[in-house]
Amino acid sequence: MAIRGGYRPCVLKVDLSTGSIAREPLPGEEILRKYVGGTGLGLYYLLRDAPAMARATEADAPLIFMLGPLTGTPAVNSSDWTTICFNPCIPYAAGIGHGHGFWGARLKHAGYEGIIIRGRASKPAYLWVDDDRVELRDAAHLWGLDTRETERRLKLELGDEENVSVACIGPGGEAVLPGACIKADRNHASGKGSPGAVMGSKHLKAVAVRGTRTVPLFDATGMVNTAAEWESNLGLEAGPFRPDQPSSVGLKDGGITRSYFERLGKALRVAGKNMSDPLWGAEFARKYVDACQRWRVTPQPSYNCKIACAYDVEVTDGPFAGFTGSMCGGAENMEGAAASIGVEDPAAVVIMTDFYDAMGLESGTFGSVMGAVYQAYNEGLITLEDTDGLDLTWGNWEAGMELVKRVIKGEGLGAKLAQGTKALPQALGREKGVVEELRKTVLDVKGAGVVMHDHRQFWSVMFGEVIAGTGPCIQGWGSDLVVQPELGYPRATSGVARTLQEALGKVDSVRLTQFAKLWWDCLGVCMFSVRGVKDTLRLTSAALAGAVGWEDFTLQEALAVGERATTLMRLVYGRRGFTKADELDASPKYLEPPPAGPSKGLSIGPYLPAMVDEYYRQMGWDVATGLPTPQTLRRLGMEEFIGDLPGAR
Repeated sequence: MAIRGGYRPCVLKVDLSTGSIAREPLPGEEILRKYVGGTGLGLYYLLRDAPAMARATEADAPLIFMLGPLTGTPAVNSSDWTTICFNPCIPYAAGIGHGHGFWGARLKHAGYEGIIIRGRASKPAYLWVDDDRVELRDAAHLWGLDTRETERRLKLELGDEENVSVACIGPGGEAVLPGACIKADRNHASGKGSPGAVMGSKHLKAVAVRGTRTVPLFDATGMVNTAAEWESNLGLEAGPFRPDQPSSVGLKDGGITRSYFERLGKALRVAGKNMSDPLWGAEFARKYVDACQRWRVTPQPSYNCKIACAYDVEVTDGPFAGFTGSMCGGAENMEGAAASIGVEDPAAVVIMTDFYDAMGLESGTFGSVMGAVYQAYNEGLITLEDTDGLDLTWGNWEAGMELVKRVIKGEGLGAKLAQGTKALPQALGREKGVVEELRKTVLDVKGAGVVMHDHRQFWSVMFGEVIAGTGPCIQGWGSDLVVQPELGYPRATSGVARTLQEALGKVDSVRLTQFAKLWWDCLGVCMFSVRGVKDTLRLTSAALAGAVGWEDFTLQEALAVGERATTLMRLVYGRRGFTKADELDASPKYLEPPPAGPSKGLSIGPYLPAMVDEYYRQMGWDVATGLPTPQTLRRLGMEEFIGDLPGAR
């Protein structure tokens, strides 16, 4: 069937080295139906256009902003914009991040489905997209500013604070740090995959967007009806949060300020003190909720968002009264910025989390670096002499803030930490002879830190992080935490396994939820509006039909889109030197048994090799290499990539 709505006609192609800006028509319907948009279409462009072995921060390596066909439409939570690049922390992987707010919808309303940026500007620049007017402008006056001030000044400069969205980097991106993110609309960011580091390497400070057009829809009435059923299924009127409900309930209107203890604290999922003390982490969550009941919490909007997990919180008592932090999501930001280094004062938690955002740093990757150095200091592996006089006792957030500034400037200990989690043990421990001891302090999967929650009570979530095709992220979560009846998992399964058979039984649910998550990522909708929500595979397929006109799009075809996206990530692996040994590249600390909770004394580690092999078999990949087979590519209609397989070269 023909495309009759949803998509805008082109992507922008920007070469920062030459200053050229062009419009490239979208691929034909056959390609769009295979990869849809967002993550899938962005990976397609990455494989099609990027030099196979370019380093992430080389000029020729692209930074891609991509929307989905539902972005900026009446679909529920249709705010998603995706960043796609090579991952600066993982040489063989792509980096995928997701942002929300209004930036993506405004780019769609300006008439574009994405932006592909290559080259490197000779001096700091920003891109201004104003419907048909697209131009590069000087950003020398913005370089060095934090993300908050950059957004404020650009909106004033462009003369429209209400209708302009700014996606920008902070000093962390300018310094090309691991974990550098791209902030937008104050509360939102694309962080996974370190896209801010890639953007900073290109001397691109910001992309400002204003769009005034509407998105054509095949069946607007049908979309509105679908959205109404979808919104009803979110369960937002269900009362106080219960752990068996979708995340949407617990996050409603800045809901983490009310549900954090019930949702994560009680389950010992808070990554307290570098994931070494889950009981301390539970108390961290309780204190934060108690404080927020006294403070002023204001939910913040995102395009067509029914949940409003973003919020501003004003501290109204104590020495920091009057400070307002702009927060978002399910608390990973707080755990990476504050809990991981033992911060106890809830006001300091807000200050430190807001500081990370202002510096443009994603707390999972960068927070893993900070947590490791704090643990090393508190265990006596490094001393004041090694920290340039900074007292990194657990909870000393002022020293942590100063250390972050030194990392950005590349000063002393900061220069060593700027190398990331992989290099940290050698950088800090070589001269002292404590390299192996330091390895035991590092939380890491494949070189990019971890998702900053303690998932050791839920092995399907852990396995999903290990197997994710772009480094640690929530890509496939299985059925330990979230029920997914449409995928055959109507009730939650046991979080841990005590036999190999039980461990292998988790693989299928991770694979299927990975397909579902990547399908939703291709559409341009927020994960919290679909994960664990009744009938969202059917409803998102119906929303796509209403937008584009693909009325024959089946649930099986939707999952196949997610499988293709998973496979595209593996093709990037294959091009860039991945070996099967890289699959199990998870640090000893990440795999160590937790000291408390249902999985006390139990580790997924001994089962991981067999789980990986089972995953490869279920995917139809070569068990020896971890890469797709020609037969699997043919089954998925991806024959054009067969030549990319190592045996074909």
